[in-house]
Amino acid sequence: MSQHQPQPLYLSYPKLECRVHGLRILGVLSETDVLVVDAVAPRFGETDVDVLMGLALAVRAPRAGHIGVNLRTIEAQAIDERLEPEELPANFERATAWPDDPEVWERAVLASPMVGGPDDVHRPFVQQPTRDGTLILTRRMWREQERLANALSSLAESAPHLVLDDDVIERGIQRLFPDPSESIAAVRTAAKRRLTVVTGGPGTGKTFSVKRILALLMEAASEDQPLRIELAAPTGKAAVRMAEAIAEDLQKLPTEPAIREQLSSLNPRTLHKLLGLRPDGYCHFGTERRLPADLVIVDEASMVDITLFRQLCEAIPDGARLILLGDRDQLASVEAGTVLADIVSEVLDGGPGQSRTLSQAIVPFRTNHRSAKAPTVAAIAKSIQDKAPGMPTEVSAWMTGAVSVAEEKESKRVQSFGAPDDRGRPTKGQVERLAEPYLEADDYLGLLCAQLRQHSEKSSELKDADLHRKLLKAFERYRVLAVHRKGPLGVRGLNREFTSLAQEQLKDAIRMRRKASAGAPVELPRRLGYWIGQPIIIMRNAYEVGLMNGDIGLILPGQGGLVAVFPTSDKGIKDSRQVGLGRLPDNDTAFCMTIHKSQGSQFKRVAMVLAGRESPIQTRELIYTGITRTSDKLDWLGSKEELARDLDRPVSRASGLAALLWGE
Repeated sequence: MSQHQPQPLYLSYPKLECRVHGLRILGVLSETDVLVVDAVAPRFGETDVDVLMGLALAVRAPRAGHIGVNLRTIEAQAIDERLEPEELPANFERATAWPDDPEVWERAVLASPMVGGPDDVHRPFVQQPTRDGTLILTRRMWREQERLANALSSLAESAPHLVLDDDVIERGIQRLFPDPSESIAAVRTAAKRRLTVVTGGPGTGKTFSVKRILALLMEAASEDQPLRIELAAPTGKAAVRMAEAIAEDLQKLPTEPAIREQLSSLNPRTLHKLLGLRPDGYCHFGTERRLPADLVIVDEASMVDITLFRQLCEAIPDGARLILLGDRDQLASVEAGTVLADIVSEVLDGGPGQSRTLSQAIVPFRTNHRSAKAPTVAAIAKSIQDKAPGMPTEVSAWMTGAVSVAEEKESKRVQSFGAPDDRGRPTKGQVERLAEPYLEADDYLGLLCAQLRQHSEKSSELKDADLHRKLLKAFERYRVLAVHRKGPLGVRGLNREFTSLAQEQLKDAIRMRRKASAGAPVELPRRLGYWIGQPIIIMRNAYEVGLMNGDIGLILPGQGGLVAVFPTSDKGIKDSRQVGLGRLPDNDTAFCMTIHKSQGSQFKRVAMVLAGRESPIQTRELIYTGITRTSDKLDWLGSKEELARDLDRPVSRASGLAALLWGE
């Protein structure tokens, strides 16, 4: 059987199997989506195959990141989601997969006995009117939305146990903020309310504000009953980044030494670890057992899916505060929902916002304080955020160098490496330009090669902890980011190219030390398939060895041979630790990583590589996320036309949460 021909399902309704055949070939519907509907339909007497197909799409919705399905727009959303056009069978007619009239189709599905309103608890599907049309969702996803909306409303409308007097707040603001700042509004909000949502792009001062909110609340708490504080983020990498940001310039914070000591002792964790979430979905903390905390702060909230968000909000104890930090313009969660965007939508988009209480909890930050370093990058990010007419053209002009901020005309902080060749492959020159920053004298490969030119790979000098820390710090300055994992412009293809260049540089360094002729055979030190100098990224959480999904390390000489060396941080003090190669969880080479994987990270310099072809995941939010990973310099590879097209394509996820929160 062809890989494109789905396995037979032997359904109760054989006609349904024929009807969904095209969507299964496209990869839009899975066998589970269809089997669920086929199993439930006989109880309600529903036999219309178009209706059952529509309901199967509602079952499928969370798997594709949606809360439910809008049948009038689903064809445009789902097209080519799983298979590339060239992979489809030659005789496949796409049009036969979808009903001719979406409006007629929607009316039929809404009239089904399987679909009801929120109060029709015995019907498995719910219809929900929204601003963008009618959403059809499973009862389970409706309950997730409803419970989250109720939990957020409760947080927004109730008062915290620790109430600060206005005089205390204002005196604290005068001391903590010598200059006027957007952060002052965040401090006032967090001091008065249980729920505070601080939203803004990188460099707008979200963490700067949080340190001062923490200091103010810590100072107000009694000495015999200090605040119980929890810091969390969706990923291990984001949690580490949060800890680093809290520790940065902590000694300059105008508060008592004891408060600074408390701040330095805070240990951000992943949300999964904070809530005690197991792989089977069981959550240790929730409505029955609340978190032992008076204040919970969550960074990178845009990455949190609807179920995890609901579990978090329901676990907040009565009277405790929840502060959410995030950028709604970044990529949303890999799982279902666009929760942060739904929460802040009315305030940022200027809607009617009938829920005045919730609107008072939202504090938007718009000023980029890093713009002095890289004003063109900041201007590009702001243009994307503003979404003004003509934005794709404006951003393309900045990205190609046709326009730049006046003070950067000579520095070229944003550079285009041009488009790939006609086959969608990077040229040799482009690969070399992408790899060049890794090879510079002060970057990690340049530093490692300098050591190998002087010392044997088995020498104590290469095992030195100070050298390891220096190499790790250097590697964190630059990263190549790609859209896809596969293909010549994807992570795997680019990592192969960079690996070849890096290994040749390392071999040349060893030849120089040995005074061997150019091209003389040299074997790099290897162990268990790893090679000296190889950068790696961890692909799954491994609590038993203290490594999290997204952690990045280097393969370097250590005690007993090659080891993996990872950065650590304790109270702002950077260090490193070694992990035996045999103990490493799933990992990959890390010269290049996906833009999705880079969320929560920040680099001094970034090179962004576009897909080089039509790609449904290459959206405005993906481009924005890649651009905002840099604090200083941005390189990119791709065509101007591709960039403009993708900037004009926002992520489209069906959700009804905003309608519940804002009374649409």
